[in-house]
Amino acid sequence: MKKLLAGTVGTVLALGGLGVATATPAAAATPDVQAGCSSLYVTLDGYPEGTSFVATVDGETVEDVLFDGYHTLWYDVDGSIAHAWSVVVDAPGDVDDFSDGGTTVPCGDPPSDWFYADAYCGNLNVSLGGFPAGSTVTVAVDAEALTEGVVDEYGSYWFGTRLDEWSGQTWQVVVDAEDDAFDRSDSGVSSCGSGGEIVVPETPPALTDCAATPEDARLPSDSAAVSYSRGDDGIVATAASGYEFPGGAGTTGEWRALGDGRLLLEWSSVVRPRCELEVVSVTPVCEAGAPFVDIVVNPPAGVDESSFLISWEGPNSGYDVVYGDAGFGHPWVTREPWPGFVTHGDGSVSPAYDETWRLDDIDLVLGASEWVDGWTYSRSYRAVWEDAPTSDPCADDPGPHFSVDVSQRWLAGKLYLSVRVLNEGDSTADVSVVTPFGRKHFPRVAAGASAYQAFAVRTTEPVEGQVDVSFTADVDGEQVTRERAVPFWLGG
Repeated sequence: MKKLLAGTVGTVLALGGLGVATATPAAAATPDVQAGCSSLYVTLDGYPEGTSFVATVDGETVEDVLFDGYHTLWYDVDGSIAHAWSVVVDAPGDVDDFSDGGTTVPCGDPPSDWFYADAYCGNLNVSLGGFPAGSTVTVAVDAEALTEGVVDEYGSYWFGTRLDEWSGQTWQVVVDAEDDAFDRSDSGVSSCGSGGEIVVPETPPALTDCAATPEDARLPSDSAAVSYSRGDDGIVATAASGYEFPGGAGTTGEWRALGDGRLLLEWSSVVRPRCELEVVSVTPVCEAGAPFVDIVVNPPAGVDESSFLISWEGPNSGYDVVYGDAGFGHPWVTREPWPGFVTHGDGSVSPAYDETWRLDDIDLVLGASEWVDGWTYSRSYRAVWEDAPTSDPCADDPGPHFSVDVSQRWLAGKLYLSVRVLNEGDSTADVSVVTPFGRKHFPRVAAGASAYQAFAVRTTEPVEGQVDVSFTADVDGEQVTRERAVPFWLGG
């Protein structure tokens, strides 16, 4: 026996932005098992993280993996004899569990070919083996050719695609071989349902009270067409005899198919508690000529500061995001760089990077979130600090004034740490730069000019550090020195 193919594709959810962190509605968990005379082929799609898959042939385990999302197995067997096989899928929450098994039928006398084509809901799969190399395989959907392929040198061909799971589509597969004995064709209509009357489950309003839990959720009232029950993962809707949901085993809005005709509305779609985030203070600060804003909030109990996000937004909150958040979180007591604004004569405000974007008002939007009961649902915390500090905290600072830009740069295939110090004052300045990769002194840098140096990075590993800058210039007849530390991170 020989395993030909086994692959797993994982998925990643990234939570970002302010407000509620919600799980993306999962796709329908769909198993597809094809046991031919000489191979076992399994496709699993739309399964949650942590799903286990075990396949056995003749009592021997040929695959035992954990996967997330999509997984396939193609396992060759001796086609001259029968083989007992089984597949078991164990998914978190049990709603997507699946098992199947049986015995393969030995391939007959030549031509010993096998041919499979079927469309289950939104999945059209075509596979064949034992056909003459070069035979053409045409796949058409709704009378239009979708693809035309050829059988490979091993006598095999496989094709899969997604169809519209919301409405039936007519499909046809035609195999044309030089030897007419191998010609094959099959056709059908993609369908998930049983032909019953279509009914849409009722979606209850989301619970947004800060203390809301799944126990507070009220089930929709049962009807002659749909009944509702409370499950571990959410609300389960079951269609009565003679009825079916749109898409059958597909999805209906936020409802997710369980694969047995029932639908699940996960608690994260029903329970969305919103809480107030207590802001202690927001204070503009000028430190050694550099503008900052000190932000202090009262941390919600049990919430990790990695979820604390900060953004500067205009009147249309959520859309007028002037300065967003990188999404890595902040300490509950933090000093953040003042991002830079321009105030016009009419009182409107623009971000420093685009003075044509004028806004009547800028607010500081603060938020945090936490997952409750594992990953069952999330609770969000939010606060809006109106009239955010848009005036430069260092507008009245006597100086000396300078700015520092630190970045990575590639020169002739080598990595360098680029440092530029701009003299923003009106007199010459002495500048010193110290980095982990060297130091440089720049005497008498003219007003409006820059001191620049690219330091060779003598490592291929990622490195994190800081650049220390000393800047000395004349201020009202006195030599004044200011120092500034600028952190950096190089990816290697």
